[in-house]
Amino acid sequence: MTDYVELRKHWRPNWLGSIQEFADIDTQRAKWLDPKNTNPNWSFVEIMCCYFDDIGLDETALGYSGWIEHGLITATEAAAVAEFHAIAKAYKSPRGDDYDNAAILSDPKWLRVVEAAKGAQARLAELITDADERRLLLKL
Repeated sequence: MTDYVELRKHWRPNWLGSIQEFADIDTQRAKWLDPKNTNPNWSFVEIMCCYFDDIGLDETALGYSGWIEHGLITATEAAAVAEFHAIAKAYKSPRGDDYDNAAILSDPKWLRVVEAAKGAQARLAELITDADERRLLLKL
C-alpha cells in the first residue's frame, strides 16, 4: 500500500502540472523563445516527453487505462482529457523540426493543442476537489 501512496503522491501532480504546461501558451512563449533560457525543461521536446514518456501515457506504457486500473485516475478524469490527449498525440511539428520552438508556437495546429489542453483543464477543474491538485492544474 505504501508504494501506491507514494506513486499517487508523485504521479498525479506530474500529470496535472503537465496538462497545465500545455495550456499555458504565455509561459511557453516566454520560456521557449527566451534566448537566455538554457534549461531544456522549457521546450516543445520536453513538454511532449514529460507528458507521454515520463508520466507513462504513450502507447508502450500503461496509458490511461493502466492508470485507471492502478487507481491513480478515474475513468471520468480520463474522459475529461481524452480529446486533448488525442490531439496532442497526433501533433507533428512544422517541417518535422521538434526543436523549432518559434515555428511550433506560431503553428495553428499547436494552438489547437493548447486550446484542447485548456478544455481538459476546465473539465478536470470541475472534477477535482483536492486544493493542492487544483492549484497545480490551474497554476493558482
